[in-house]
Formats: sequence, C-alpha cells, structure tokens
Amino acid sequence: PVKDLLRAEWDEGAADASFPLAPARIVHDVREVMGREDIVLCDTGAAKMWMARLYPTYEPNTCLISNGLATMAFSLPGAIAAKMVYPDRKVMAVMGDGAFLMSAAELETAVRERVPIVVLVWVDGGFGLIGWKQDLHFGRRSAVSFGNPDFMELAASFGAEGHAITEAGQLLPTLRAALERDAVSVIACPVD
Repeated sequence: PVKDLLRAEWDEGAADASFPLAPARIVHDVREVMGREDIVLCDTGAAKMWMARLYPTYEPNTCLISNGLATMAFSLPGAIAAKMVYPDRKVMAVMGDGAFLMSAAELETAVRERVPIVVLVWVDGGFGLIGWKQDLHFGRRSAVSFGNPDFMELAASFGAEGHAITEAGQLLPTLRAALERDAVSVIACPVD
C-alpha cells in the first residue's frame, strides 16, 4: 500500500547523510523537532511537493501549505502571523530560496516586532519546481537559475540569526537550537 511506500521513503530519508541534503532527510529532521501542535508553514515550489507528501501531521492546522493558486512567498509573513496568534507554539517557515528572496524583507518585521520564528531555506539556486516542469514539457530549462546572497550576512543585516548547514548531521541540532531561542533565525540548507 501507499502508506508502506511512504514509510520506506521516510526511513530511507532519515538515514540519508548525503550533502547537499536529500529532501526526505530535511522533511524528517523538521518533523523530529516540531511538536504535535507546533506549526509549519510550507511555501509553494519543490519544498511543498516534498513536505505535502512526507510530513506527518497530528493536529489540524499544524502544516499550512499554499495550494490552489499556490501563492509564492506566503510562508514567511504567514509564520509571523501564526507566531503572534500562538506565541507558545514553535513556528517554522519552510521555503525555497526563490520564495525566501521574494519575501526576505519581512525579516525586518519579525525582528522589529520581536516575533521569534525559524525560517528554513532550501537552497538550490533556482525555481526547482518550475525547472522540473520545463524539463518535462520542453526537455530543457530556461531562466530558472539564480545566484544567492550570503544568507548568514543577509539575516544579520536584519538583526536575525543566520545559520549555514554544511553537512547533513548539522541540520537537526541547528533546528533544535534555533527553535529554543527567543530570536528570528534563518537556516540556509543546501538541498539536492
């Protein structure tokens, strides 16, 4: 059954030590640090495809995903709102680097208003889902790759904490530490 296939993919992802990180490993590590009532907001794009398939939820409205028209870059401002409504819950925005760069200025709002959230950025230097669709329809990619800033310096420029993941084993402890701090944190995680 499908449930067994997803469980096998989950277990394989949990043990995957490759770098850049396998998407299933990132989803697993996010689930490990979030409690049953904590809130994850997942942006549209490739990260959404992985989170929607593999992230187990146990309570209503604890994994919010932009479906329908799939508004890109909603998860960072959405995370600020979620944390303001539920200050006792951990709140994390999960987004690709494209969506993050569309809404990074909202870090200033989170810092100014002292809304401690964690922003996990899946770094691949492109609009991954659009690239996949271009590959399928046209056999090539066009205008979906871009350069990225130094995410640690960008976070610091807004008064937030920045973290750069450089090996698979760093993600879980970095997520744990960031969620325990009373600060706005940006975690840049290279993804395969």
